[in-house]
Amino acid sequence: MFSEYLFRKVDNSPLVIFRVIFGLLIVAECWGAIYTGWVQSNFVDPKISFSFIGFEWSNVFLGAKMIYFYIAMGILGWFIAFGFAYRFSTIVFALLWSLTYFMQKTSYNNHYYLFMLVSWMMTVIPAHQFFSVDSLMFPKIKRLTCRNWVPTLFIIQLLIVYTFAAFHKIYPDWFNGVFLQMKFHEYGELLTFKYNLAGLGKVVSSLEFAQVFAWTGFFFDLLIIPAMMFKKTRSLAIKCAIFFHIFNSAVFGIGIFPFFALAMMIFFYDPVKIQEMVFPKKSFMMDRSDEDNLLTTRRVMFSYLLCFYVLWQVYLPVRHLFIPGNVFWTEEGHRLSWRMMLRNKAGEIEVFVAKPDPKNKGKFLKREKIKLDDYLTYKQISKLAISPDMMWQFARFVKHDYAEKGIKDVKVFVDAKVSVNGSEYYQFTNPNYNLGVTTWSYFGHQKWIENQPKELHLSYFE
Repeated sequence: MFSEYLFRKVDNSPLVIFRVIFGLLIVAECWGAIYTGWVQSNFVDPKISFSFIGFEWSNVFLGAKMIYFYIAMGILGWFIAFGFAYRFSTIVFALLWSLTYFMQKTSYNNHYYLFMLVSWMMTVIPAHQFFSVDSLMFPKIKRLTCRNWVPTLFIIQLLIVYTFAAFHKIYPDWFNGVFLQMKFHEYGELLTFKYNLAGLGKVVSSLEFAQVFAWTGFFFDLLIIPAMMFKKTRSLAIKCAIFFHIFNSAVFGIGIFPFFALAMMIFFYDPVKIQEMVFPKKSFMMDRSDEDNLLTTRRVMFSYLLCFYVLWQVYLPVRHLFIPGNVFWTEEGHRLSWRMMLRNKAGEIEVFVAKPDPKNKGKFLKREKIKLDDYLTYKQISKLAISPDMMWQFARFVKHDYAEKGIKDVKVFVDAKVSVNGSEYYQFTNPNYNLGVTTWSYFGHQKWIENQPKELHLSYFE
């Protein structure tokens, strides 16, 4: 029975090792974000933050206090690594990380999303029962094993991430190398002009080079988890994973994710062998108690809860299929779906306001152009130009700002044009649609987004 499989006992050595690495990665991510200026540019400098819709209230935390948030999360990372006040540390970290994640979309990253999911997993996973300060202080909690649902959950989560990362790559500009060539072109120029390696620079900038990496990336994402599941292919798979992730880290600068993904691979290995290599003095002794082999109602309910979580994780990456339009064009269903490094999008945007005519009731004065840099940073403007949810939020912000100045019921219009993977710029929004009064459809299509132009081919099914 599935529930019996989930609650089978296994050695907890891989879990303990992952806890230590996870805590250290928290420290590197949070304190690194302060050191590199990421916190400054995303939470301190902006006057407003484009939060996830429904989290606009989180703007109250903007400012220098966010640096202390990240300092605190780094300290919690140390606590988690050492297994000190583990439950408290994981819960508080998960809350703080979730808050900072939902506070801004300007630097949205699927890797931050995965970090949040795993953070909440760790709040219910008993990763502190061995090789921890807690187990030294409270010997009664010490355990040599954990339940099989723990490694199973990590493996399923990785399977979802990589599988959908592969499926989302099935579109023309990925396989023909157009998108990746744009990425590699700058490295080709760097090799040519900075290091005087014109021959190598020409190769790196070529379409053929991009196509090789496009197909390699697709097959890696599609096959890496199945290959890790089988003993015969696991050795080759982990070597490929190390090369792939280190290469991505060096070329694309994607922070801790490569090391985070590699750390999660530990759950594919035999836990007893991990124990023998890392904790040779630890005797593998199955914990025994009266309820060990009992399939209780609580465990069955927990099994259903895990199934619901997995189904939800499968739904989110495919929800765009139930929304009219192509997600590459509309961006609807893009986030929380493992659509990683798939397209290069640029935009041009103008925002206009029409004030009510004080002399003619029901009439409006000529539209005035908003100066965007009075409100937003350069990075925010760049993201605003291609993100419909941010356009909608900014329209509401502008309307509220004018209302506070005593000018109520203004109309807000957004005129945006978008280029995908180096294409021409096409009209993206209806410039005559008043976004100040429209509502946001969370799981539907926004009527003010223009249809994808026929000249732009973003699917094999067009």
